[in-house]
Amino acid sequence: MGKYGLLEHSRRLVAAESGDGPRKLPYVQRGNTHRNAALSVAVNQSTENASKNDSKTDDGYSLVSVEPSTTAIVLIEFQREFAAEGGEFYSNCKPCLDKYQVLKNAEALMKQAREAGCKIIHVPIAFAEDYKELEGKFMDKEENSAYGVLENIADHDAFKESGETADFIDSMNPVDGDLICQNKKGLCAFYGTDLDDLLEKNGINTIVLGGFLTNCCIESTMRSAYEKGYKVVTLFDCCCATSVEAHEMSFKHSFEMFSIPTTSDLVKFSS
Repeated sequence: MGKYGLLEHSRRLVAAESGDGPRKLPYVQRGNTHRNAALSVAVNQSTENASKNDSKTDDGYSLVSVEPSTTAIVLIEFQREFAAEGGEFYSNCKPCLDKYQVLKNAEALMKQAREAGCKIIHVPIAFAEDYKELEGKFMDKEENSAYGVLENIADHDAFKESGETADFIDSMNPVDGDLICQNKKGLCAFYGTDLDDLLEKNGINTIVLGGFLTNCCIESTMRSAYEKGYKVVTLFDCCCATSVEAHEMSFKHSFEMFSIPTTSDLVKFSS
């Protein structure tokens, strides 16, 4: 976990709640006593388990204990464009998928979490045939041209609602009881979607993130979730970028600032 690990995370939370802390943390929300109390319990449980089991790996990740009834596994874009032969970006993702066995780990974690009683939320992205959702957006007005990752999707005719490659991969298909986040047309899974409503209606205070792309939609969603007040856990071996280097550097330099990074085998579901 590095300098900002679970023990420090817990210390700052307690200090902020008591008013003695040197700064106010985004996830400590004034007037939201229920969420703050739940977060205290969740973080303290994680801290106690990590301390008792001395579970840090060679990569510095620690055991994270979560309460299933208040935890959602948020799985972003496990779709064929990224994760299956024939997908527009599969060849780019394949080195990272293979090196960290992302699909195998994500499927195993999803099934384990579902059996433990966590809520599983799938977050796909898809566009109309003409990409009308992107019209007039992401434009360099001086150059009168579009730019960035979403324009790249349109250039490659990817993630069309009418195409099979926008479907979930077979191993990560939703089942009865799972939830599907609606209307994701951008990077952050909260922006313009019903994700926040789904989480609130189901009493969720902890989000465990996996999916695509590490340095794009995962990072954007992680940052928003942190600022919104959720406890955020990110899974190194269940996320993927279009290069191994981009994936590794994101976790190394950014993710500890906005989440508790760990691996799927170190997530424990309290009974």
